[in-house]
Amino acid sequence: MSRPPQITEPPKGVRMRQVPAREAPAKRAWLVEADAHVDTEHGVLRAKGGADYVLAHGPGDHSIVRKDIFEIMYEPLGGGLYRKRTDIKFRYFTLKQRVIIQTLEGPQVAKPGDWIMQGVKCELWPVSPEKAREKYEPV
Repeated sequence: MSRPPQITEPPKGVRMRQVPAREAPAKRAWLVEADAHVDTEHGVLRAKGGADYVLAHGPGDHSIVRKDIFEIMYEPLGGGLYRKRTDIKFRYFTLKQRVIIQTLEGPQVAKPGDWIMQGVKCELWPVSPEKAREKYEPV
């Protein structure tokens, strides 16, 4: 079995779609104090102390977001709670093959049909179609 291709940007000719985040309940987040690793369904993410936030989506479900990006995408509600802004439009694409995405926090595997999101600083990350439909509002 050959290794999947690696990407750092959307492939040429891919169809980009645009979606805003859905209104969602507040989530707990915190600035990482020391370097750490977080296991996700797509691979292992690396968090850098003082430079990244950990965002808790639910028990055992966490993501890492670089501090400058987090501060653009999330609004503080107080008490360590944050809400994703719904006025920001994200772009995404899907592929028919498995790929490795070189995210800011480490390589992540995207399966065929996963939404490959492009954020406010052109960063990429994979989201399963089920989670994507929960998190993002179709335009």
